[in-house]
Amino acid sequence: MFAFLSKTKKQFDKQMNCLGNQEDILDSLSDVGLSRTNNEDSVITITHPENPNLKLLAVADGVGGRSSGEVASNFTIRALEKWFTNESERKINNTKLLSKSLSKIIRFINNYLYVVKSYRTGCATTLTCAVINEENTVVANIGDSRAYIAKEDSIEQITKDDSVVWIYYEQGNLTKEQIRFHKENKLITKCIGPDYNTKPQITILNNNSYNGLLLFTDGVTDFLSDSKIEKLVHKKKDTLAQTIIQEAVYGKPSKRIPKGKEFYCPQNGKDNATVALYFKMDSYV
Repeated sequence: MFAFLSKTKKQFDKQMNCLGNQEDILDSLSDVGLSRTNNEDSVITITHPENPNLKLLAVADGVGGRSSGEVASNFTIRALEKWFTNESERKINNTKLLSKSLSKIIRFINNYLYVVKSYRTGCATTLTCAVINEENTVVANIGDSRAYIAKEDSIEQITKDDSVVWIYYEQGNLTKEQIRFHKENKLITKCIGPDYNTKPQITILNNNSYNGLLLFTDGVTDFLSDSKIEKLVHKKKDTLAQTIIQEAVYGKPSKRIPKGKEFYCPQNGKDNATVALYFKMDSYV
């Protein structure tokens, strides 16, 4: 169905799309960070060739280190791109069919990488993606990359992390803010590739009732609190991706570290950082 892609991803990758509805902003940015020599994140923000009001946003964070994570994330994004651009406008605009089709392609990608990993160790990746049709938005997630929506003066995380610390959070043993400081923060419980037939978490945002949609790899959310991201969202939208990456990679470390031997201060720029976003014209500042 798809040729396996092993193209080396550039260490610094930016794409800007003000396509489709010319009043909307579709933007993405990825940065290798300050510590790594290669970028294992991949990102895409595109509109559909038949209808520019249909949009795909996706971020993937390779797991496994060295080139394997980079290969997995790049293949995942390219496979999603091929699926989206070849899927009919009618099918994408039918939310029920879209949800099934998106889940199916993600399971295909997972099973492909599951087979590939037998000869390429650690070929795995997280994935957070969103497909926007003319009525609703379908979000799919596997791993600890995240999706947020922006509404007026607030943001809200709409995905759940597949991670050990998220379990602690749901059990009431950690606050949301403490997650990014915890020493077990990098331990994920699910991603694309390691297990056969892994299914994504699907979330449907009815009536596209948000001002903006933001997708991040953990190179952003490990270093920026939700409250910090919320403040940045008030910045100029056509440079928002750049502003967020600048703060995540080159910003000042947090001064408020939770007390306890299980916590530490994450070092800005230690990981690759990636953002994909969509904002409607009426939310511009």
